[in-house]
Amino acid sequence: MKRRTGVPLLAASASMATALLLTSCGGGDDDETDEIQGVETGEETTEEPTEEPSETPTEETGTERPEIDLGEDYQNVYEDTTTGDPEIDAIIQDLRGFQDAQSEMVISFESDRPALRYYISGAALDRTIRVFDDLVEGGRSSGGTARLFRFNVTLLEDQEGAATFSFCRDYTEVYTIDFDTREVVEEAESTAPADLYSGRLEQNADGVWQTVDYGFTNGAPECQ
Repeated sequence: MKRRTGVPLLAASASMATALLLTSCGGGDDDETDEIQGVETGEETTEEPTEEPSETPTEETGTERPEIDLGEDYQNVYEDTTTGDPEIDAIIQDLRGFQDAQSEMVISFESDRPALRYYISGAALDRTIRVFDDLVEGGRSSGGTARLFRFNVTLLEDQEGAATFSFCRDYTEVYTIDFDTREVVEEAESTAPADLYSGRLEQNADGVWQTVDYGFTNGAPECQ
């Protein structure tokens, strides 16, 4: 969706529902982030990015992964998702599931899609569900293409089955549509700066790395 001026974190308030889900939340002077244990938001060196169209991750886990449908008008494109470390790459695949599950909720206006609770739990799920009514009340959805890149994952040595992450999201090709009429109500903001997202993951009993907490920094220099 379109970036809105002065939008705070999802973690901080339900009033910014669209900001941390699909809405690009820049354009204002308020750069905010959550304090999440173990998270480092500094840029790390990655290999050359390659575009990867959004699709439901297919790595083996203890349960069958739910399908995710983003429709015909919207897609997430992923870069920097391969590190050469099988464990880290598997975690990044679950981060893709986290992003696609949130996108599916925004696009469908349905918070009961299976992928949402498959990839998200804890505080992250509570916040996502808490803001859902706000999102629906606004009546706005998205079209276009979001680019997600510069993925970094760090396993926490002192906490088994836990990791921190960061990545960037670019919404310069995402436009806002009216959910009911499907008409474009706001064009994409081609000069909007990318946002840095960071958070925490925990591996559940089925081997899925679920996002349990997250926040963002609007227009972070690490993403420029």
